[in-house]
Formats: sequence, C-alpha cells, structure tokens
Amino acid sequence: MLFGPVVPMALTGDSYQWIQHAHLAAHQPKFLLADLDTFYRPSTTWTLVADRLLWGGFTTHGYRVSSLILHGLAALSLAAVGWRLGLGRAAATAVALVWVTSPFTDESALVVAYRFQPLLLLSWMGLVAVWPRDDERWRTWRIAVAAAMVVAAAASKESWIVTPALVAALEYERRRSFRGALIPAALVGAAAALYVALYFVAFPGSKSYFELGPHIIAKIPSQMAAFFYLEESVPVGPSVTWAGAVATAVVIMIVAACLRWRVPGTLVALCVMVLPSVPTILVAYMPQRYLAIPYAGFLLLIALWVSALGRKYPRWRSSIRVVALAAVVIVIAAGAAIVRADIEDHRTMTAAHAQLLREAGSVVAATLDGGLVAVVRDEQTSPLLELVDSLVGYPKFVFVRPHDPYGLIDAAALFEWVAAREGTRVEPFEGWATAGAASGGVILVHRDGTFVNLGTTPRLEDEVKAWRDSGRSVRVIRANRLD
Repeated sequence: MLFGPVVPMALTGDSYQWIQHAHLAAHQPKFLLADLDTFYRPSTTWTLVADRLLWGGFTTHGYRVSSLILHGLAALSLAAVGWRLGLGRAAATAVALVWVTSPFTDESALVVAYRFQPLLLLSWMGLVAVWPRDDERWRTWRIAVAAAMVVAAAASKESWIVTPALVAALEYERRRSFRGALIPAALVGAAAALYVALYFVAFPGSKSYFELGPHIIAKIPSQMAAFFYLEESVPVGPSVTWAGAVATAVVIMIVAACLRWRVPGTLVALCVMVLPSVPTILVAYMPQRYLAIPYAGFLLLIALWVSALGRKYPRWRSSIRVVALAAVVIVIAAGAAIVRADIEDHRTMTAAHAQLLREAGSVVAATLDGGLVAVVRDEQTSPLLELVDSLVGYPKFVFVRPHDPYGLIDAAALFEWVAAREGTRVEPFEGWATAGAASGGVILVHRDGTFVNLGTTPRLEDEVKAWRDSGRSVRVIRANRLD
C-alpha cells in the first residue's frame, strides 16, 4: 500500500547500468561473477538476471516489484531475528513494521540499483537466525546455512568485511567466552582478509571518494539523532551537533543498561547498528541507503531494552507496553508520511528519466547498425540538481553524470534500454581513438528536449575532437551482438 505508486515509474540512474550488466551476464555467464566499475556485488547481478527470466529483460515494473519484495523480505527477516533474540512476537513484528515503513530504509526500495542493501541485511539476518542460542548445538545443516549466509554477504556488498565482528558477538553471547568467540570470528576473518587482498589485486588503487574530515566522528551521532527524529539525516558533510551528542549518549546508556542486565542479543543489535558504517566512515556523504541496516540494529536494541524494562519492573509492565505501542504507531505514521514525500521526490526524478528515454527513442535506430556513434552533450540542464532545491521529502544525495545527457543515464546503457533488443548490447567504445581513428560514425547531439542526428561523418575522430575542444562532453558507443 505504501510503495505501490512506485511500480509503474521509470527506473533511475545506475539501475540502467546494472540491468545492462545483467543482460550481458545472462548471455555470457562468466560475467555472473564480474564487477561493475569495481563495485563487486554479484548478488545484485544474480537477482537482476532472475528478474529478466521472470519478467522479461526490459520490463520496468518487474524490476521494481522484485526490489519491493526484497524490501519486504528484509523486514520479515528482521522480525524473525527479533524473535530469535528473545523479543515477543508482537515486539518483533513492531520492529519490522517500523523498519519497512521508514524513510531511513526507503531508498533501496525505490532504486533498483541499491538492492544490495536489503541483500546484505538478509544475509546477516540469516546468519543471526541460524546461529545456535544458549540451549542449541551446532548441526551440519546449521554450519552449511551459516557458511552460505557468509558467502551471500560477501556477494552482496563490500561492507560485508565487518562480518567477523558480528560472528564474534553471536558466539560470545552464546558461550560467554571471549576465547571461544575468537575461533569462528577468526575463520570468517581469514575469509574477509583474503577477500580484501584479492579485491585490491583486482581493483588496485583507492576509492576516489574516501577522504579525511570531521565526518569521520560525526556519522554515528548524526545517525542516532536522525533515528530519534531529533534532526533530519544529513546526506552530505554530517557534523556533530547537540542533538547528535544527546542521542548518542542516550544510546550508550541503553547499551550499558542492557549489558548490565545481561539482555540477550544486545551485542548483536549493537553490531548491526554500528558495523555497517565502519567501511564507509571515510566517505564524506551519508545517503539514506547507508542508514537502512544501522536502523535495523537501532530498532532491535530499543526493542530489547523496552522488553527488558518490562521484565525488570513488572509493576510498570502494562504502562510500558502502552507507551511502547503509542510510540510505534506514531513512528510508523510519521515514517510513512515522510516515505510518501520521498516517493513524490522520486516521481519527479523518474519523470526526468522518462523524458530522456523518450528523446533517445527518436534516434535509437541510428545506434543499432554496429557502427561507431558519438553522443554529444550539448546542454547544461541538470534535473537532479533542480530536484535538490525543491525536495518535499528528506534531503537526498544525488549523483550527476557530467558527461551524459541531462547528467542522468550512462549513454550506452540508455540506448541499450531504449533499443530493448534481447542479445544486443550497446557498450562504450573506449579504444575508438586508436582502433577506429580513421573510421566514420554517427553524431548524435543532445540538446534541451531533443536528440539531433547530424548524420554520418567520414572521420569521427576529427568531429569528436572539435566537440570536445568546444567544451562539450562526448561518449563514443557501439552496438554488438552477444550471441
């Protein structure tokens, strides 16, 4: 009911590149384990390939429905974990309902390319759910499922490398032994260390968006303030505020109380809340999708604390439950209202993408004969930056592609989607300057509201150089068959 209006909307941004990557992997299976621009998230590729088989390769609503299903499954897994950690079914359900209707989690539901967030959460929740509790023993099936969840986490997002700490928390809460907790943590840690080593061998260099700054100490307090609704989440350059300091102090006191009362699940909830921010701590921005998993841990922690309060003070149990229920209703209502506002912002964003798709459709035939095509950006319109100035929902971090039409969609992925031909791939042709220096090609110029086909030029190299010398961005693409 909440997200239904999203289903018919056009896709946005990176989603087209990920779907293009899935198209390639569906025809050449070796790419099922390949990265996309050094982002190694093969489970996203696998789910998109499954979408292609289920819905068709170029059906917008299919990808959107699947993303919403993943969002719902993540919430159900959170409810199951809450129950496994000792929450009553009502409390576990409340945690899931608050999470699934929250603006802190809606970005990965709205943007198909961001489904790696629920996939990682599902993997971690699966690991927590299968981990034996105090009165349970390791069985072969538990070991197999736990190993599968670790592999699934590694396939979801690079941030999985903090999983050893989650494993240590799970085993410590089971055995109350630091030494015993180190053994499984070391095993998973060895896998994470091998992953990191191989990652930097495969993708040498560092991410360009890592930097030092005050955001390093501000991220966690900023998240806590947002989770308590003391201030809006800050997607760019978060700073330490009084609200953040107070919210963090409250969370620390809640953690201390739960540890003192030996509340089962406290360390697990704390890990889920804090660990996802560690690998991205050097990133200066903090978009909503970064908050989805920490918010799950936050809600688990609050629910465990409230439940412990009811057990510690039985005389006040009824009052605690009434206050908790009222808080849940208020937070769900407020969260859903903000999500609806975010959906309106997303509608504006998708409208700009839909307009670009229509414009590309008028000239797509020129890109499909296998020759070189130069796509020139001859406009400075930026719908995403215009959206930032007119938001009705939460503040958003937007990624503008400066070299592509309207700064919205990678040119190759744009024309592949518009062409909608199974087995036809449109790809960037980076080697054209040498391999095709004397080749001809088509010039497509994008201006406000339209693409203009300037026809075929006998020397593409000269035309591209002239456009670039005039300050325009140019992408050279080419279509080819995958079969």
